[in-house]
Amino acid sequence: MANWDFDYTDGRRESWARNGKTDAFKLLDYCGLGSASEQYSMCELAELTGALLWAEGHENVLYPAAFRHSPVTGQPLPTSLGSRTESWLPPFGCGQPPDFQGLPGLRQTQAKLALSKDLTLQQDPATSIPLPPPGDYHFLVGNFSMRRPSLLAVEPRKGMLFVFRDSSNQWAELKGNPQLLPESTLLASRWGLACPDLVRRNIYLPTDKGLAVIGINILNLTYGLRLLPGRCVGAPCCFQGKRIFVPAILDGNVGVILQVDPRNPLQSEQMEVEHSFLAEPFDASIIDRRQIIWLSRTGQLILKFDGIDSKPAIAFISWPEGFQPCFEFGSPYLARDGMLWQLGFDQGTERYTYITLASGHPEKQETACPRFGSGTVNFTLETQLRSHPWLDPEEVSDATANHIVLPLLESPDKSALCARIPWNKGSDSLFKNPVKHTTIFQMVTGDGDIDFFIKKVARPWLARPFVYRKCIYLYHPDFDDPIPGWRLLA
Repeated sequence: MANWDFDYTDGRRESWARNGKTDAFKLLDYCGLGSASEQYSMCELAELTGALLWAEGHENVLYPAAFRHSPVTGQPLPTSLGSRTESWLPPFGCGQPPDFQGLPGLRQTQAKLALSKDLTLQQDPATSIPLPPPGDYHFLVGNFSMRRPSLLAVEPRKGMLFVFRDSSNQWAELKGNPQLLPESTLLASRWGLACPDLVRRNIYLPTDKGLAVIGINILNLTYGLRLLPGRCVGAPCCFQGKRIFVPAILDGNVGVILQVDPRNPLQSEQMEVEHSFLAEPFDASIIDRRQIIWLSRTGQLILKFDGIDSKPAIAFISWPEGFQPCFEFGSPYLARDGMLWQLGFDQGTERYTYITLASGHPEKQETACPRFGSGTVNFTLETQLRSHPWLDPEEVSDATANHIVLPLLESPDKSALCARIPWNKGSDSLFKNPVKHTTIFQMVTGDGDIDFFIKKVARPWLARPFVYRKCIYLYHPDFDDPIPGWRLLA
């Protein structure tokens, strides 16, 4: 055996071994990730690493991407496949920091959600992905040091990770080496992860035993784990791609915000906060260019930054007396002036009310009934609102509405993937009813609505769309069939 080492201009490093008897080459190490899992075929390895797949005689062989000619026959070899990147960060696909006209944490994505207007409810989905093993999953797309992106499924309650092998159309479990990922008891609606660079390896997951720094190794189907102690009570946030923050409770009921520098994840800082600030788990987190806001039933935990690298100021703002936030109706409303408004119920006036976030003296706007929103797209029952959600639409009677439309995901052009649910008993009672609804999933656009999928399912608002390989997929934890997908227009 002779070892061959290669350094590429893009920073990749490879080590190969050549068998002196057969002249066969074998990949020993790729970018410090070690050797490949035996589960992978040569075709899969070529896609993942950029190695050259070549028919030598009656067999397929792999050669390093640096080779231009076969070392056996001298014939010219094809050029290596170029790398391509793709990302999707659950729950709503928004990378961090924001790079579009929205905010991470709202139900907004940077992906353009454009479907063919020819789609109908009678058509089968264009593609599908088999379900992972039984569980309740979130989906993540990134390169993780590979030459092409991979789709990952995360099951927080079981502490399990899977990667989808496209060539074999099946899921493979990522094994912890040597530690296993702890479980998280955060509700699915409260769970999230942080990742400053999906091209590289590390992701940050909340668990009951601490913030998990996960080093993904797609090549040998493993992950490395480092735990920063503390029970996470909300989703971690990445501020400007520089630092990771997450609220957590240490042993002895000490409240802290953990801070991690992704450039040196082995070190962390604990910023102590009052335990009462973390009395309730956080339902949502929102990030803009100057602050992070975590929202809970008791109030708003806020980190305010003067600069990208400065130490943040910590504040907690309780909700006004008698105000109960209503997170089940979707995201806070992002107004044109950049103000964020949270919907809630005012027990004093017995009216639904919007109040401004991150303010000790919030503005208030009453509304006739609760609105369903994804950030800037809002509905009252089945009518889309064209102005502030507290303003009633003209010439529309709620009494005649027999459906409710919930926006699940909003595109930069303000088109939105929505669930249209048959319901006429009042929007506030919808979430208390466990029955199955014959739900139409539709893309609501400025040029008309596209009804593309119909499914009878309980709690359709739990559907989780994700984008992978230019298709949008629709996952629901109650689905028994493969995850359906539809091709997005270029």
